[in-house]
Amino acid sequence: MSAPRNAVRSLEATVTPEDEASILARTERLFASLSLIRSAASLLFDARTLYAMVRDATFTMSWNTKATILAALLYLVVPTDLTPDFIPGIGFIDDALVLRWVIKRLHNEANRYADHIRNSHRP
Repeated sequence: MSAPRNAVRSLEATVTPEDEASILARTERLFASLSLIRSAASLLFDARTLYAMVRDATFTMSWNTKATILAALLYLVVPTDLTPDFIPGIGFIDDALVLRWVIKRLHNEANRYADHIRNSHRP
């Protein structure tokens, strides 16, 4: 797990606020292509959770948390990562591991976001 962690940390150090729109647009395009793959359900759930946390203007988080999420989304949309995404059957395994690691790392933030969503939809 150290290779994906190191990859995200490396990207996290380089991602800037100016990169946000581009990363999110690339992530949206990837969602469209992944939605055709049934085995990507967990990957999609984790990615969409992280994506929603960043996109939700009513949810606040530190820049460090946002940079970690954006780095994970960037890792997801870069096709030539540790296991190239074009390799059938295994191409997204490292992406799933990276997203799962970030979800675990940001567990409290993800729970806070889930509470935020529940509370914002109450009458």
